[in-house]
Amino acid sequence: MTTALSAKAKAELGSLMVNTSELVDLLSLLPREHLSDYPLLQKEIFSKHPKVKGYNKALKDKLFTKEEFRDRIFARLDIFAYEMAVSMNTDYLIERVMLLVGSEINKIDELEINEIGADVLQRILLELSTQVRKQVQPKADHPFLAERGRIDHSFWRHADKAYDAFKEGYTTQAALDAWCQLNLHTRCPQSFIRWLKTHEDPREINEWIDYVSQGND
Repeated sequence: MTTALSAKAKAELGSLMVNTSELVDLLSLLPREHLSDYPLLQKEIFSKHPKVKGYNKALKDKLFTKEEFRDRIFARLDIFAYEMAVSMNTDYLIERVMLLVGSEINKIDELEINEIGADVLQRILLELSTQVRKQVQPKADHPFLAERGRIDHSFWRHADKAYDAFKEGYTTQAALDAWCQLNLHTRCPQSFIRWLKTHEDPREINEWIDYVSQGND
């Protein structure tokens, strides 16, 4: 299947093809499986990358160890996870730990995975993975932030209620539209169900929270 490109896009592609170093930099960022048909290219793009060479030289010069490098990465991920977790509803986790330690807060540091429960940990990890996607989602993907076209603020300011209705069984466009007309006195946008399947609960989306707090009319 051939992709038809505009003249400007073809010009940009041609420029990229000529600029080998820029092309190599872009290819180096691709997941490795995308270059599985080109094993030698994949190997050299990685091994000859200047950043990789710098890393290997630092190891050789004993500026740090591989383990220290790894630990620094995970320390950074800890910060990401914390920042996302505090914006989530984690009452179920707090309640589980509450049952285990009560008022003895220091005992939290001694809890084991099996005590907190695999089901609880799996749930929070799944919710964190969803948050990662939401964090990097372009704002333009949210209809209530669209810069063009008419935004039905009377609907989007109450998107959380429409989401709850969807979860309660109003899962078709016709059913949810009827519910919105009766309860929100407005129509349900055609794109809403598709949007919520991607983003889920609006109350967990920072952009929506900011949007509602601004009181758009």
